[in-house]
Amino acid sequence: MASRGGSSRGKSIVGSVSTPIPTEESNPFEDSESSFQQYVPVNAPSQTEQANNSTETALKSNIFKIHFTKVCNNNDGIVTHGKCNYCGSEFKHCKGRGYGTFNRHMEKKHPDKLGHSRSQSQIRFTTDEGIGSHSSLFTFSQAKYRDKIAETISVERLPFSFAERCQVQECINETLQPAWKKVSRRTIQRTIFKQYKNGREQLCEYFRTFNSSISLCSDVWTDVFHENSFMGITTHWVDDKWNIQKRVLAFRVFNESHTAENIYRLIRGVIEDFGLMFKIFSISFDNASANTASIRPLEDFLRPSCGGKYFHIRCVCHVLNLCVQTGLQELKEYVLPVREVVSYLGKNMTLMKQWARYCKAHNMRVKKFPKDVKTRWNSTYQLLSATFPYRTLLTNFVNDSLVGFHLYEYQWVIIARIIDFLSIFDTCTNLFSQVYFPTSHLFLYGVVDVAEQFWKYRSDPQLFMPLIPMRIKWLLYYKDIPPIALVAFVLDPRQKLEGLQAYYKFLGFNGGQDSQPFAMSLPMSEVDTQDDETDPDNIVDVNEIVADTRNQLIELYDSYCIRYSHVVPQVAQEPIGQSSSSGGESFRQRQAKKKPRGSQYTELDLYLNTTFRFCEEINTDMTFNVLQWWQGSGNPYPILSLMVKDIFACPMSTVACEQTFSAGGNMLDTTRSQLTPQNIEIQVCTDDWKRAQVRQQEAERQSPDGSDFFYTDNMMSTPGATTANESDQEPDDDE
Repeated sequence: MASRGGSSRGKSIVGSVSTPIPTEESNPFEDSESSFQQYVPVNAPSQTEQANNSTETALKSNIFKIHFTKVCNNNDGIVTHGKCNYCGSEFKHCKGRGYGTFNRHMEKKHPDKLGHSRSQSQIRFTTDEGIGSHSSLFTFSQAKYRDKIAETISVERLPFSFAERCQVQECINETLQPAWKKVSRRTIQRTIFKQYKNGREQLCEYFRTFNSSISLCSDVWTDVFHENSFMGITTHWVDDKWNIQKRVLAFRVFNESHTAENIYRLIRGVIEDFGLMFKIFSISFDNASANTASIRPLEDFLRPSCGGKYFHIRCVCHVLNLCVQTGLQELKEYVLPVREVVSYLGKNMTLMKQWARYCKAHNMRVKKFPKDVKTRWNSTYQLLSATFPYRTLLTNFVNDSLVGFHLYEYQWVIIARIIDFLSIFDTCTNLFSQVYFPTSHLFLYGVVDVAEQFWKYRSDPQLFMPLIPMRIKWLLYYKDIPPIALVAFVLDPRQKLEGLQAYYKFLGFNGGQDSQPFAMSLPMSEVDTQDDETDPDNIVDVNEIVADTRNQLIELYDSYCIRYSHVVPQVAQEPIGQSSSSGGESFRQRQAKKKPRGSQYTELDLYLNTTFRFCEEINTDMTFNVLQWWQGSGNPYPILSLMVKDIFACPMSTVACEQTFSAGGNMLDTTRSQLTPQNIEIQVCTDDWKRAQVRQQEAERQSPDGSDFFYTDNMMSTPGATTANESDQEPDDDE
């Protein structure tokens, strides 16, 4: 047996190491010591030599070459430990046990360092606008991928199992990164929760050091899948760069009875969680009675400025919608037939195909009209506006193809006036639905527009009767303009107290020269019976309103002087670049002479007595950025500018909460209907916080079916079709 192990035949195959060839008589698996010795190669290294070779192999590893330093025993020089070169951690090293401990430490604590040693770096080409192409080194990190895919799943509202899908794995492995490893749904869930926790801690720390006040917005929504109720709470403020910021604080399950006590308790808990007890300036609610009843305990808890005079803000958009719905009850004869036809057409796929062929035959773009939802703002206006360009086509199609439905030309004549009448409500709703633009100073503009619309259609034979309940509903809420709207209007440098007086006279109070006999304090039936005169018992003194508004400004300004007296001086400085009079006196000196001796000339006085010049286009521009103006003019008004921030941050509607509810509703589709309330809140908040970084919180999301307005079925697409407004253009040839 030994001679075979050392034969020349064996050497010719493996060189100096000979491998024994078992025979039929021998058993290679025999467990005796003699049999084992028979198969040991003659030139095989000893156990000591093997240990030395193993040590050399370990020392040659990248672990000890780059990331760890060997720690030897002082007695025999054998490597016993490895010390991390980055954090100093030591781990025991045993011969032949591999480097799992070292690798796990690197992957967990220093993944960026490990990436450079495991594989060759890739060149990443990026293009920056205005700079051109340049390259940088890119190294794949599994940890970064895990965080990013979790963030993507949360923001794009994908199922947690998205990263486990076979097609995703195949796509990434074959086209992007072969070293990619699958991330389980449990890991995704834990990562999203960790991101939510970190974001919440950062938000709490920001509020702790924030020096101004913030405003809240709250509303309640019911989930159609689980029949759970959720309360959404958003916060709004103007940051140091004079940008309006908005964050979702909570999307909390709220299955208790919607009483004032329960609403107060939940809101108070959220406020305490984020440490906002002494920073709340106002809160915006809809017109539910329970919300209104919860204001008193919230005021007692938060102690807002000026005794809570500016604390409660009613949602303007809800009031506008209530007025429209009240008027539409009187217009059913004209609106209801169109609503029923569109609803029936959208539910019947066979009719939709016939409608598509009918539109194509008449060279019109195929259109699926929006639904008229009672609780959705402006939905009736959008429905009528979408169907009106198709009125002739739709009338002929309905009368010829639909049994039991009829449309007539005279209906469209009246619908045209209804569309024009409702357009101002749609404009105002969109105006007060902005997230990144101040709306508190625009309230009086909207009031005047609505008043003009009421006056314009006061004699319309079809619209006169609907106007009466609409106007009564409007005056029920806004006969008295909210103080926050008056103060914000005066802080618009284009208006101030003079503009406030002019707008009130325009509304009919005190019978100004340019006033309309709208007389907001009178019932609609009395307006037509009086020729530009108002009832003395109902007269409102404009001068008294202006004086009260000025006193409110002084009271609020004094409270800010006390609050920020340790930060900025109380006395205003002369504006930079202010010209002097011919007598050599500055504007401030001339105005100071008009004040009684001993009185102090404040920033508020300086602002109200300074005339700011604007061109005519800016004076009437609803998109004038008042925050940007104050940012550039804030040096003379250090305290007043802080007050301006808090007032202009107040949302005049609950649109921010409605958008949060839309996000929650889109998240709970058929693929995610089993999400727990906690996971829903976490994802809604992280989604909002991520979009806030790029200021895309008000971007509308397309509906799940993607066909709210246009029917996009390939069979019904019409390459050469045009809309009604484009019918005068020559269409392309059909392909």
